[in-house]
Amino acid sequence: MRRYKHAWLILITVFAVVVGACTSEDATTTTETPGATPTTGATPTTGATPTTGATPTTGAPEELPTIKISALNGGLTNIAAQVVQENGFDIANGFKGEFFYNSPDASGQFFLQRESDVAFDFDAIGAAIARTEGLNVSVFYPILNNNNCILVQEEAAYQSPEELIGEVVGHFGVDSGTTSSLTIILQALFGFNLLEEYNLVETGPPALVELLQDGEVEAIFDFVPHSSRAIVQADARCMFGPLVDVEIPNNAFSHLSQMAAYEDWLDENPELAQAVTAAWDDAMAWILEDPTRIIEEPYRTTLGQDDPAVLALIAEQVTSIPLFTNDWSAEVQEQTEAWVDLAASLDVLIEENPGGVVVDIGG
Repeated sequence: MRRYKHAWLILITVFAVVVGACTSEDATTTTETPGATPTTGATPTTGATPTTGATPTTGAPEELPTIKISALNGGLTNIAAQVVQENGFDIANGFKGEFFYNSPDASGQFFLQRESDVAFDFDAIGAAIARTEGLNVSVFYPILNNNNCILVQEEAAYQSPEELIGEVVGHFGVDSGTTSSLTIILQALFGFNLLEEYNLVETGPPALVELLQDGEVEAIFDFVPHSSRAIVQADARCMFGPLVDVEIPNNAFSHLSQMAAYEDWLDENPELAQAVTAAWDDAMAWILEDPTRIIEEPYRTTLGQDDPAVLALIAEQVTSIPLFTNDWSAEVQEQTEAWVDLAASLDVLIEENPGGVVVDIGG
């Protein structure tokens, strides 16, 4: 069994065993966004404090159904959820959101333990792996296009991922969506397994920028906003990617993040699921109306960037990559299924498509 698949299966199996159990406060970092009002509702077993959506000018939010939404703290999925929260797009679409922003090492576990109803930071491969372990998770709407990049120093001679074979490359975990998508794509396009051919070193996404800048690695795998900072502050270039621009075999398509929920929650709450997607539609329209909004407070603090040049690049990338998406057409759903099929055909992470990974909730 491939080392990468083995690591993922161990992780998912642990999730299955500890469903309903508490996690340590160190493992899950759930933060209130600036100006948010803590909910008086039920507190999850992890001890995390949820935040609620804005109070509308009319109507009583306490009469609305509550949906627990989780996202990766400090990333673009945090921005997506926070825009919904700060602008009251949850209330406007008929539900009251409880928002949980979790650390990278705990976000998936938080959702798989059913501490949240909807995850904003899952993907189709993660759902496929979960389903092979008996956790019936499905993705049902997209949020982020795949902006992952392999970054090298601007003056470096590297022009192709193949040229990095045998070199020291930084990443932030074999169980990350970034490393998984790159593993699948490089296997498909170039015929090698990066987990076996690269000399991988691991640290957090922000720290990877310093590794590249200091010459401790030849390349790094990273994503916006960290890749943006690498380009500005570490004189880096995206040698391969962003992956939204990469032509993948079989017309497959990989999102960086999608909304995910358990199958039974979707079956029991179809209208609420549609309300969440409608809230994201509103949030995305608000972002695209003026992309500089996400580099102003409170979103600037969320991004963790204070360099004006980095922030300006992120605002530009909103439309130039583009970063966000809500295209869940039949064609995109087919392309997402093809992505899962491709991973299975390459025996990367999964051996077969378990079915039920990609769903259309209508609306």
